[in-house]
Amino acid sequence: MSPNVLVQNILNGTGVTISNVTYSGSAQAIGSFTAAGTNLGINSGIIMTTGTVQNTVDGPHGPNNSPGTGIDNGVVGDGQLGALAGGQTFNAAVLEFDFETCSDTVQFNYVFASEEYPEYVYENVNDIFAFFISGPGIPGGTQNIAILPNGGGVVSIDNIHPSGVNVSGNSYPAVNAQYYVNNINGSTIQYDGFTKKLTAFAVVECNTVYHLKMAIADVGDGVWDSGIFLEANSFVGSSPVDIEHTLSNNLFNNPDIIAEGCVSTTLTLERTSCNLSSTMVVPITVSGSAIEGVDYDNIPPTITFASGSPTAQFSFDAFQDGVTEGQESLDLEFLFTDNCGNETSQTLNLFIQDIDPVEVVINGPEVTCPGEEIEITATVIGGASPYSYVWSTGETTQSIFVAPIASTPYNISVIDDCLSQPISATYIVDVPVILPLTINETVDVIDICPYVPALLESNVTGGTPPYTYNWSSNFNATIGINDTYNAIPSTTTTYTIEVTDFCGSITSAEVLYTVLSPPLVLTLSPSIEICPGDSIEISVSAVGGYGQYFYNWLHNGETSPTIWVNPFQTTIYTVSVSDECQTFTVEGNSQVVVVKPTAGFEATSNVFFNNLPITFQNNSLSAETYEWTFGDGHNSTLVHPNNTYDEPGIYYITLIAIDDKGCRDTIIKPINIEEEWYIYVPNTFTPDGDRLNNDFRISTIGIKEVEIQIYNRWGELIFEVFDPKFIWDGTYNGIIVNDGAYPYKINFVTNSGRDKRIIGHINVIK
Repeated sequence: MSPNVLVQNILNGTGVTISNVTYSGSAQAIGSFTAAGTNLGINSGIIMTTGTVQNTVDGPHGPNNSPGTGIDNGVVGDGQLGALAGGQTFNAAVLEFDFETCSDTVQFNYVFASEEYPEYVYENVNDIFAFFISGPGIPGGTQNIAILPNGGGVVSIDNIHPSGVNVSGNSYPAVNAQYYVNNINGSTIQYDGFTKKLTAFAVVECNTVYHLKMAIADVGDGVWDSGIFLEANSFVGSSPVDIEHTLSNNLFNNPDIIAEGCVSTTLTLERTSCNLSSTMVVPITVSGSAIEGVDYDNIPPTITFASGSPTAQFSFDAFQDGVTEGQESLDLEFLFTDNCGNETSQTLNLFIQDIDPVEVVINGPEVTCPGEEIEITATVIGGASPYSYVWSTGETTQSIFVAPIASTPYNISVIDDCLSQPISATYIVDVPVILPLTINETVDVIDICPYVPALLESNVTGGTPPYTYNWSSNFNATIGINDTYNAIPSTTTTYTIEVTDFCGSITSAEVLYTVLSPPLVLTLSPSIEICPGDSIEISVSAVGGYGQYFYNWLHNGETSPTIWVNPFQTTIYTVSVSDECQTFTVEGNSQVVVVKPTAGFEATSNVFFNNLPITFQNNSLSAETYEWTFGDGHNSTLVHPNNTYDEPGIYYITLIAIDDKGCRDTIIKPINIEEEWYIYVPNTFTPDGDRLNNDFRISTIGIKEVEIQIYNRWGELIFEVFDPKFIWDGTYNGIIVNDGAYPYKINFVTNSGRDKRIIGHINVIK
């Protein structure tokens, strides 16, 4: 089709006159389409693309089987689109025409689609389109009307998309995603994504010529395509009159259904600015099953717009006729001449519906206990909400909370918002009559002996089951939670049973269990200290209980009240005592503490020689006197004694430590007495020939053999000798060694035959 035929026969709707249609761009980039059964949202119209509209692998026809399709059709871009995009454009398709309308607004519907979705969002290939309108009253003379509703900005790839990741790997957030349709793997359209159906809208002056330029182009490159779908017959001017209606009460949640008897309907007609200066009379034709004067009134035969007034209004009422008729129709047809002089009409289809009589039902849960709080609720059907409630309690809510202690009636009066006829209902809260809660407890118990079991029973009657139980005594707050309790008291005890029923009623009773025999009390020997292995007598005495006593010492089974023990360490002895009742035992403990001193000493040196005094350091614990034997026939009772050994050898020193109770502890240690020996090794000599300190030698006492080895810093042996009277002049291979420290090892044997070693270093300084 030619561009003129496309615009005049496909795009144009009503109330608009189009002229001077032109098209620039590739011939294969524009055409008509049908899209019924697709997810496009438009059934037919005109399509303009930046590539081709033909049914090829690179066209818009589905399925969506490629992430990127399109062709570079070799057409130049558009300067006006380039300025809007802020970049170079390619393959522009531009459809332009003049139009005028006898309305004050024009609009058309469209969908923008692109193969650049989603991977080229924010990649500087923001394919662009625009609808430029120019003419009188347009802000700036020219305006792009391809914008989102409510100030959402221009319609473009970068301004409408969900969140995702582009080909550069950069994540981007969703922007205006509510207008986006994801077409990945779509079955009918090749484009990866497109917008929902949008509307371009402009305010114009009546009967004035305007110019509209519809243009689309690639941005950044000419490869992947985008397209604009323009809906057929959607380019229209506004209706000369718009009709709106409101109900004083929308009882059926449908603005077209009027409730009989209590609803007023107001109709407001608004005309365009094109004919405000004249008086406009609109005839009204009424039809339908509803009857005037019976079902409604006050609908005028005409409604008149006064000169200069944009609106006209009237109201009418629907009657309550008392007849059940169901839903009746009321059709109002408004006849008027449009701004272009054409006669047209609009019909408003309304319905009048009966209101059901008001019925009230009160519901509430079953009451189990007197005084139990429950909620009772009034359910209302019929009439018209909101409803007003008045209970016999004075409350005005739909439901109330009550807690009667006896069966009580509750009355409610309900008035709806339409019929205004009070309807009453009564609900009786039935409260059961409950017998008093009573306990028939076990009679009091008497026994000579303690710890004799007795089953105590509660035997509850009355109240409301189930019951909860709590047994207590004058010694413990809670000892049982069943209806019976097995009492085994050690002494006279009062047991109390408290019973609570389901309704919270509480009652209690007491059972006295009397034990005639006094408590069995033991007295044992006090704690005593002895030496290890000493014998001591311990005993137990008993009072109270019943009859004779029976004893059992747990460590050895003896059955007398007095026993002898001889522990070597502190020991606690336990005895178990029973009486003739044989229902219990009482245990007692007697402690025997074993104490003794701890002997200990140390010699004051690491090397011990004969004929030299040696001091012994006493470090015994808990002792008062001491007995020393030194192994050479000498003795002492001093705390820290001295002893001198005449001959070398190994001697055994014995220390006996004695505490204030005569307890003793003994320790024996050997001591090695050596024949006196001594070796002196200087640390520096100066082999410089000045007759002072020119050589290295040692001094010894009590040493019979010596071996000395001297090394240089690299571990090389430079001097070795086996004579204690050696002299080293500081030479190696006939040459005096360099200054420095020279390590040595000296192995020697004392006159007593003991092998020793000394390791050190000698400093050579010339």
